Amino acid sequence: MKYYLAPMMGYSDCYLRCLADNIYEENITTFSEMIVDKAIIHNEIKTLEKHFLKTNRSAIQIAGSDPKEIKESIQKLNQIEYIKHLNFNLGCPSSRVQENKLGLALTKEPSLVEKCLESVVEYKNEITVKCRLGLGLEEDIDYIFSYLSLFSNLGIKTIFIHCRNGVLNLDTKKNRTIPTINYELFLRCKDEFPDLNLIPNGEINTKETFEFFVKHGVTNFMIGRQFAKDIFFPEKIGLYEIKNKKMAILKSINDFRSHKFLNINLIKKSIYTLLNDIPNSKNIRKEITIMEDINSLQNYFESNELWN
Repeated sequence: MKYYLAPMMGYSDCYLRCLADNIYEENITTFSEMIVDKAIIHNEIKTLEKHFLKTNRSAIQIAGSDPKEIKESIQKLNQIEYIKHLNFNLGCPSSRVQENKLGLALTKEPSLVEKCLESVVEYKNEITVKCRLGLGLEEDIDYIFSYLSLFSNLGIKTIFIHCRNGVLNLDTKKNRTIPTINYELFLRCKDEFPDLNLIPNGEINTKETFEFFVKHGVTNFMIGRQFAKDIFFPEKIGLYEIKNKKMAILKSINDFRSHKFLNINLIKKSIYTLLNDIPNSKNIRKEITIMEDINSLQNYFESNELWN
């Protein structure tokens, strides 16, 4: 079973991704928060140094709507050796993204999507796409089938599908609840496009949901907010055994030290995802909250056995 940590604004920063990479090793691929192509073009070094550690193993997710600008950003990314995987966003429904015709809003113009992807495929390493099942509240098989055909024709074989439609006049939070989850349509896509590696995303957080997918031959999963709440949740529902939590966390703290834009508060935010349902978690959280530097965090985890 392979996990993918979904790109999430405000959550999948370099610290959380590093923790996930060190905990799950080759069994996970993590994705950066969405980065707009203009940021790469106009402020390449600072943008990438902010979002990626020197020990990076994450994919970068980008968004854009101008084929020329996408091409320019791709040319820059082709020179970055520590990033080996690019994901193009065609699913984000946020109002800020919509204003710039990015993400889900871009899919209103299929011909423009095709031109943008023609620039994306100039990336020299692995390329994937993240999209939604549909646009609007109603099920629309033609929407997802036509886009899957386009991806396939362009040679993009791995597609992450959020198993809800996206609705442009709903905010991001409502887009996670109002459009209905539709795993059955995802499975129809899988049957219709056997040449593609389709990976589901959306509310995959219980053992029963995993078992449903495995029963249908799906063993790769993109998971977002459940990892951001509790990074150990696969172990807690009996899907995965994490052998040495302490070693993985200490390695992550050491990796954090090289970050030019080191932010102790964001580090602590990622650390909190480790503390769900462990004895004395409330007091542990309080102790970590008052720490002011990374040395204190390292000493704390070296000196305490928080997990059996």
